[in-house]
Amino acid sequence: MVSKFKSFLKNHWRFIVAALAPIVIIAIIFALPLKTVPIQVTESYWDTETKREPYTVSESYTDTEPYTTTETRTETIYDSYIYTGNWSHTFKVDKPDSTVTINIHGYYYPYVYTITCPVCPDDDDSICCPYPYFYYPTGGQGRVVIKVSYPEEVIKYRTVTKYRDVTKYREVPMPVLKERTVTKYVKMPIWSYLFR
Repeated sequence: MVSKFKSFLKNHWRFIVAALAPIVIIAIIFALPLKTVPIQVTESYWDTETKREPYTVSESYTDTEPYTTTETRTETIYDSYIYTGNWSHTFKVDKPDSTVTINIHGYYYPYVYTITCPVCPDDDDSICCPYPYFYYPTGGQGRVVIKVSYPEEVIKYRTVTKYRDVTKYREVPMPVLKERTVTKYVKMPIWSYLFR
C-alpha cells in the first residue's frame, strides 16, 4: 500500500504540486499582515482641571465706634449790670468738682466780695451767694458775670480701622486621570480580519 502511494506521488507529483501551490500561496498571502483595519482602543491619560478652592484672608475696614471722654462744660449763671451797694445773687451748684468764676467789670475803685455757702445755715450746702462790697462812694454801675465750670462725661464717635476674615475663592489646577476611546489603525492578516 505504501509502495503504491509512493508510486502515485512519483508519477503525479507535478499535478499535486500544481494543485497545492495556489492553496499554499493563498494561505501565505492571507497570513501576512496586509489588511489595515481600524480598532477602538481605550487609553488612560492625565488631564488638568481647575478646582474652586476656598481660602480666608484678613481685610481691613473702617467703622465708627462710640467712646466716652471727659469735657469741661461752662454755664453762665448770671450776666448783668448791677448798681453798687448790697447786690447779691443766689444760685445752686449741683455738679461735683465744679469751679465758680465771678468777674466784675466797670468799677474804677477796689472792691471785695465774699461767697457764702450755704446762704443760711439750714439751706442746702450747694447753694452759694456772692456778696460784693464796692468802694465806690458816689454809686455807679458795673457788670457781673458768674460762670460755673464742671467736668462731664460725653459720648463721642471716632473712625477706627478693624479687621475681619473674608472667605474668597481661587481656581487651583489639579491633575486628573481620565480615559478615552481612540481609533487606531493596525495591520492584520486577512485571516484574522475575516474571522475576528
